[in-house]
Amino acid sequence: MRPRLLALVLTGPIILIAASRAQNLPSAENPVRISATEARRTVDLLHDVYVNSVVMTHSTYVKDAATPPAAMVARRLFEAVAAKGWTQTRWMNNRARALNPAHNPRDEFEKSAAEQLLKGSPRVEKLEGDRLRIALPVPLADRSCQTCHPKDAVGDPVGALVYTVALLKE
Repeated sequence: MRPRLLALVLTGPIILIAASRAQNLPSAENPVRISATEARRTVDLLHDVYVNSVVMTHSTYVKDAATPPAAMVARRLFEAVAAKGWTQTRWMNNRARALNPAHNPRDEFEKSAAEQLLKGSPRVEKLEGDRLRIALPVPLADRSCQTCHPKDAVGDPVGALVYTVALLKE
């Protein structure tokens, strides 16, 4: 470490400052850590933003099955946010007939959450070490959603968003 630091000092103080700041920036490997209370509030905000943006984007731009669904665009947004060390988010299917198998429940938490959300639970949470996982339902919002979900009715809890938030270490 010291030779690298010396090389940076010799090349100039601006590089040294940039390098020291880069080490502290949040990333997927160095996530932002917040309290459980802040995590719940952050997830509530993100859920409102993500779900409303998908519905608005879909109803504005998606006119037929050939247009990429707004959910695909949202997934790219989830990936970009997580790569910067913020909350991880993923789509999860609540039904047996997934449009995308990658959205099927992946572990026991997600399987249990899918069952609970289908039964009407408004939220499922689990504390796992230094992270909080939260699953929130995503119902079919309006008839435009039936372009991709023709067998489901408006209001059906066809999916969920699963959030994983890094918590402050106690």
